[in-house]
Amino acid sequence: MTYDSKIALLGSIIDYSGTFPPAALSLEKALQRASSWRKQGKHPWLMNKMVLPVADIKKLSPSILYSNGADGSPWLMAALGTACQSDNPAEFYKTVEWDLRELRRCQEKGYQSSCRLEVVSYETKLPSSVVTAKSSSKILDFTSPVLERTAHLTSNGIKDLFFEVSLEGDFKQNISNTTKALVDWLDENDELDLIPGIKFRTGGTYLPSSEELAEGISQVTSHGLRFKATQGLHHAVTQGKDFGFVNLFSALALAQGYGPEKFGTAQIKACLDEMSAKKFNFEKNQFSWNEFSMTVEEIEVARRSHGATFGSCSLDEPDESLSKELP
Repeated sequence: MTYDSKIALLGSIIDYSGTFPPAALSLEKALQRASSWRKQGKHPWLMNKMVLPVADIKKLSPSILYSNGADGSPWLMAALGTACQSDNPAEFYKTVEWDLRELRRCQEKGYQSSCRLEVVSYETKLPSSVVTAKSSSKILDFTSPVLERTAHLTSNGIKDLFFEVSLEGDFKQNISNTTKALVDWLDENDELDLIPGIKFRTGGTYLPSSEELAEGISQVTSHGLRFKATQGLHHAVTQGKDFGFVNLFSALALAQGYGPEKFGTAQIKACLDEMSAKKFNFEKNQFSWNEFSMTVEEIEVARRSHGATFGSCSLDEPDESLSKELP
């Protein structure tokens, strides 16, 4: 296998969430599936981490990891935080703080083992009442204590913290206020080794439009934040209202590389809406879509900035779709 622009753009983009619907596998079955797929998948380099709720991560031990396929390398995890819908910042902080303490205990418990887990990212949903309050300062009140606590818990190993934001309602204002709050925190804490991110649902009961998703991509990439997607994205290339993961990661890389003046929301939307696989051209040292192109090195720089992955309960569907659409 030769490292090329396709692997540079799409390598390690899937955070496997096999215990979540519709797959809804048991914890053990999901671990086994992840382990076997890395050896049997057509594109084993697609997978990054496993996504598990904090409660499931607490169930893991070196012996469970070993008996379900661990091969001696650390098992990377993305932790899904305990839900909190309180509009009290103290309650939100207390919920996240409890999660972080539990995750630290989990990692310390098996750290010296040859089969250990490493929780490298944490995801939590901002209460809807906070996101829709039309105030970036209220969002900052919620996120700032959590970000500072996470940044100081260096032994946790958590490098990415994502706040899920709904695209329903006044999506431009919701995204703008959340982005402003996180950028304000970054400006005040640039000495800390943590860059916050925003998580968007690209499937489920509410399917965002390409305009809404383009706004999210533009805001995140132009302000130096991280990006996470979840649900949907089982197709390589967009089909109807179902976004393709090649579209998404092409749009992210191009928006990050070209900037909002040359690749703004109109270009991002067009890239998300593209339904012709032939328009995505992967060569050994360069990727292009329409008149826009990036070298492998430029793709790598862009990905280090936006740090995007997407959660998927299936590994086979994206794997097979990529083989079919872009062999």
